[in-house]
Amino acid sequence: MPYIYGVLPPRLYVKPFPGLEPVRPHITLAKLRRPARVEIRYRPFTATLGRPLLLPSPARPRYIALEASPAGEFEALRRMLEAALPGLIEERHGEFRPHLTLYAVRIKRPSEEELEPAIREAEALAGTSFAVSEICLIDTAGGEYKVLARISL
Repeated sequence: MPYIYGVLPPRLYVKPFPGLEPVRPHITLAKLRRPARVEIRYRPFTATLGRPLLLPSPARPRYIALEASPAGEFEALRRMLEAALPGLIEERHGEFRPHLTLYAVRIKRPSEEELEPAIREAEALAGTSFAVSEICLIDTAGGEYKVLARISL
């Protein structure tokens, strides 16, 4: 499932660490079974990054991310995509929690010490704000994050 609708912030760079691979920072709004273009209308808003998260859970982290707010704005965009893409959205993890993904964790059962440098790197971005003026249909195959379509807000 290499297709998502998401938000790509202005370029944010994080350092690689052993077993912790930087990904192109992005906020996933919806994962798709196949690529599909939609038209939605929404207003631009400002996003702010918060505290670090280990996803899907601290006990089994596969990604290091930062909370993204305002959650209500991201949730509204997601609901609009769900309505416009019936049956195409796929979700493997429970409730939608807006977050900016920064790292893929490639270590099985990493220790706190192994995660700590990347968490510190992520913490340095907390408080960063940026304008959300478009969402993108993105092909994530191979970690390249190729934009297939843009929807201006």
